[in-house]
Amino acid sequence: MRQKYFSLIFLMGSVCQIYAQSKSDTIAYSINTRATMGNGTYASFLSTANQYDRFLFAPNSLTAWGTLHKRLRNERKLDYGFGIDLSGNISAQNKRFIPEELYMEGKYSFLKLAAGYKQQTFGNQDAELSSGGMLWSKNSRPMPKITIESDGYIAVPHTKGFIELKGGLSHGWINDNSGYKNLLLHHKFGYLRLGGQWPVHLSYGFQHVAQWGGSSEKYGTMDATPGNYIRILLGKSGNSTANMSDQINTLGNHIISQNLGLDIDVKSVSISLYWQNITEDPPVEFITKTPNIEDGLWGASVKIPQFRLLNHFVFEYVSTTDHNGPWHDLDGVIYGGLDAYYTNGMYPNGWSYHGMTVGNPWLTSPRYNKNGSTTIENNTIRLYYFSGEGKIKSVNYRITMTKSKNWGPTKAIYNDYLDQFSWQIEASIPLSFLKNTKITLGFSKDNGQMYGNNTTAFVGLSFHGIGSL
Repeated sequence: MRQKYFSLIFLMGSVCQIYAQSKSDTIAYSINTRATMGNGTYASFLSTANQYDRFLFAPNSLTAWGTLHKRLRNERKLDYGFGIDLSGNISAQNKRFIPEELYMEGKYSFLKLAAGYKQQTFGNQDAELSSGGMLWSKNSRPMPKITIESDGYIAVPHTKGFIELKGGLSHGWINDNSGYKNLLLHHKFGYLRLGGQWPVHLSYGFQHVAQWGGSSEKYGTMDATPGNYIRILLGKSGNSTANMSDQINTLGNHIISQNLGLDIDVKSVSISLYWQNITEDPPVEFITKTPNIEDGLWGASVKIPQFRLLNHFVFEYVSTTDHNGPWHDLDGVIYGGLDAYYTNGMYPNGWSYHGMTVGNPWLTSPRYNKNGSTTIENNTIRLYYFSGEGKIKSVNYRITMTKSKNWGPTKAIYNDYLDQFSWQIEASIPLSFLKNTKITLGFSKDNGQMYGNNTTAFVGLSFHGIGSL
């Protein structure tokens, strides 16, 4: 399997390189380092969350990484790209070296094909400042995948651009010692956008992931056959060869998130309003009729390019306190209930990868568990979130403030939650005496019962350049 996988990467890169030999290409590269210093049990929450698992949880650590990227160019009908991002960490308790990114990609017309480890976000949340989507965020490192998708939104013919569509399909490998061997990932998404040249756009889309295949000592083997793939693709139950749970329920572990968005663009300001829900039990209803309508993410993003002091900010609210109600069935009729987001009885790690939550990181990553459990134990939360960025002279800054209530595992909620307040400010400053180099300074703090009282300061140095290929 691995040989075929890397052969595909090599073949895709070779074909695209032959095409591009006669054209002028550039690559972007960087060398980076960050030292983190602090006290407390952990590095503060915001200094590690939504960083693609780049940094250690230890309060004192050193990280260094280098990147090399050739990006796809929009003006080309046929093009290729690649990315390499190698990262190393060291602390008193731990050291590691990991590939954050290692991929090849190509495009032809409106289609893109990628293979490897590639950092991506999915969903209609703010791409830069969000707390993280309900299904995908920047919290975990990328999984190895093969993906085919549209090159952004594509106009439907004969609609003059008023109706646009985008979508994608991925097959991946969850290779993080999850208790399963050869555990697989299925991911697909589709979006519709209306508006065209209008200043107002309405969009609706869905994200669907499933963990499937593989084998474990406890649950046996789920064969990766074409028939089982079709069942996963359509969300059907297993056949007679599946274990009893997969025959009664849907084959594999499925999570669906629907996204509804409204974008308003006028001359001096852009506003995006977005809503994401989450579904783990059938039936799947439209986002406005779903039984657990109280759960999800609601956000507002504002961009004011001419107001340099605060040119981009977001407000978000996340709630997962309903879980489709407190009952799993009533008089033999399945209503859902007790959905236990991001967890599953057959898959010990749930919706996490290498100990980091793949979805919204405030549903706490298993790496925080002190009892050795690999599941997501804190998935009943309410989050109030603000993040904004701006520029003062040559200094770019970002400030983030969060307030969360944490009830722990799925249950009916009362007042016995753990409170947490976290905030962080960071600034990047170009160094006039070193070309293409900037220094980053940050201060981050936690106060509360969930993650404790942690204080973190960090300083980083980055060099960025562009070369010819």
